[in-house]
Amino acid sequence: MRNILCFGDSNTWGYIPGSGYRYDEATRWTAMTQSLLGNEFSLYEAGLNGRTTMRDAPDRAFRNGAKLLKMYLESCRPLDMVIIMLGTNDLKASFGQSIDNIYEGAKWLCKQALEFDYAPYNSPQVMLVAPAPLVASAELGEEFSQTVATSRRIAPAYYALCKELNIHFLDAGRVVKPSIIDGVHWDSDGHHNFAQHLAAVER
Repeated sequence: MRNILCFGDSNTWGYIPGSGYRYDEATRWTAMTQSLLGNEFSLYEAGLNGRTTMRDAPDRAFRNGAKLLKMYLESCRPLDMVIIMLGTNDLKASFGQSIDNIYEGAKWLCKQALEFDYAPYNSPQVMLVAPAPLVASAELGEEFSQTVATSRRIAPAYYALCKELNIHFLDAGRVVKPSIIDGVHWDSDGHHNFAQHLAAVER
């Protein structure tokens, strides 16, 4: 059995664009990847709307990923792979974060996963996923409307980070484009395409 932790934000949780509702298990990329990989794999869904790499949201509890990742690493042991896909919410105007800040936040998460004490089990591999860039939408909102261009810089920054830490890299933007409905969240085709791509990588 290969155990995989999927640690992310609303696109890991399965947020339906523009609705606030959640996709069912037949649609979410996490559940679809599990189905594609079969019984030899077990995926833990750890997605949360609004989660950041290491930023506290003053009006929403538990959004700082760096404060919660170790809890999942401990509770989900043994693990063979830790997949981290965060960075989109760090783009919010209210956080005022540069691409370097987002890089450092992702680096801290990856180092937590790499340096955690998994004993008596072996340490898992780590994969950092660059979230798909935002797309222009009338419903994008003030928090994201000025950061579409910056969102395209996350993938090259994460690629460099993965080279530095010698971990796996995946660019979600190569297979997924957020829905025009809100410019942030994936439609059902996006979840399907990402699941297909990830399953092929994990096999």
